Amino acid sequence: MAPSRRTFLRSTVLVTTSLIAGCTAPATDGSDDADSPENETPTETRTSTPSESATDAPENEPFVLPESSVRTVGDVRIAVANPAVRKAAVYESIMGSGGVLAPTDRQFVVAAVQHRERVNPDVPTEPPYDAFELVVDGETHPAVEIEERTTGAYTTSFADRGRFRYDGPPIPKPRTVGWVAFEPPSPLDADEATIRCRHDGDAAEWSLPGDAVTELGRRAPTFELRSFEAEVGSAGLNVELSLVVENTSDVDGEFLAAVYWPTTGIADDDESTIVRENVDPTGRVEWTQRFSTEYSGDANGQATASVDGMVSASETVDLDTESTTPTETTTITDSAD
Repeated sequence: MAPSRRTFLRSTVLVTTSLIAGCTAPATDGSDDADSPENETPTETRTSTPSESATDAPENEPFVLPESSVRTVGDVRIAVANPAVRKAAVYESIMGSGGVLAPTDRQFVVAAVQHRERVNPDVPTEPPYDAFELVVDGETHPAVEIEERTTGAYTTSFADRGRFRYDGPPIPKPRTVGWVAFEPPSPLDADEATIRCRHDGDAAEWSLPGDAVTELGRRAPTFELRSFEAEVGSAGLNVELSLVVENTSDVDGEFLAAVYWPTTGIADDDESTIVRENVDPTGRVEWTQRFSTEYSGDANGQATASVDGMVSASETVDLDTESTTPTETTTITDSAD
């Protein structure tokens, strides 16, 4: 069996990144955010089409992000759009598996950011990542670094926003839509919240829409792991992983976790599978998926499957005897009562 399509896609991204010094990066058109209507602010109107790219776009073309989201900060024009509040967030990685970050008693506010045309073309710099901050009822929360908590060589999309972190390598191009993230407490009651950028003695603000402000104050559901099991199929050619999780709280919400099945000898080791489901109060998540064992197993014929996110556990699988040996299981909850 050949490596998965996702493996080849990730390898292609890596090659593209290594050549970026001599290539023009593709522009994003905001399509990452378009699938979820609640992520759009009421006044936003898109100004691009899916066919637009950096290679055929003139320098004076409008922003990829909505023009209504553009502000001038110092001598630089900046767009901040589609802010979202996430109790847990999915990320993708180059040379890695991607996964889920689900901090305890914290939440993420993530927005798409783009710098585009300079008012003064002689100005050499744009606002750095840490020029952005979240202001909630007058209290300031700085932009947060997440790289040390993720897997892979470099984090790309985060919470379905942008292609890369704003102003970060490997593609710091004006047309590239990046992301900026904040990590305030959860829950956080608020009357208003804004994203603010300070640069060259100037400042600009973008208000979060009302539904995002409301989400800041909502408690996250708490999940407990009921089982995480592996069953080896006939002749050890595949393994079936299953997960059962229960919402032990009285609030609904999204369950997010990444299931990892280890692979060896191919570019994308331990590729993740995202388990994502909206769950009612006291509801359950029951998930099952089969994985090939062709590229799995150590010298002893064993592999360790794991799940990480709003719950966490691991399972050691003996591929030779078609049996499993559970390891210690840890359950992680993601909210404060």
